[in-house]
Amino acid sequence: MDISTQLQLSTDRFFQKLDETKEAINASWSYITNTLDTSLKTQDVKALLNLIPYIEQGEGALAYEHIGESRRILRILHIIQLELTYQKTPFFLHCVDKDSLMEKYMLSLFALRRLFFQLSMNSVREAADLLLHNTLSVFAVYVMTQEDLINADNALYGRIAEICSAYWNDGDKQLFLSLTAGN
Repeated sequence: MDISTQLQLSTDRFFQKLDETKEAINASWSYITNTLDTSLKTQDVKALLNLIPYIEQGEGALAYEHIGESRRILRILHIIQLELTYQKTPFFLHCVDKDSLMEKYMLSLFALRRLFFQLSMNSVREAADLLLHNTLSVFAVYVMTQEDLINADNALYGRIAEICSAYWNDGDKQLFLSLTAGN
């Protein structure tokens, strides 16, 4: 069997499996989004964090496998879990639903990428302003730079630490420096 035929068969099997699991994927995605909306609206941290095992090991794994946004949601949930464990301001502060949570994440990521690329002084200023007005924990910054394809270097980490020092305490700064020391 030639490579073209193998590729065609593999593709056909993938789409057949996708078609067979479409309803389960949609149901798991619906559960994730409804739980996010409800738990953020009511600030139910337990329900929010219960999504982690649901996505990693439960029926939510289907959504994780097929819906790209679920990967960022899981990343955010892990950030929140770290923040709560270490008694830091949680990422979801001021977020009332999934959309506002994702908007905060994407705007923060956009700001971090603007700092990294430094396309203009104006873009760097805007990024710094966004980070100043949207408090991010050390964990949020570190996870976002590591997991969302920002090839951060010491100069970027130094700039981030400089900006965030407006709301990070000395312990936060030391933690950030220790997390980023090996990069």
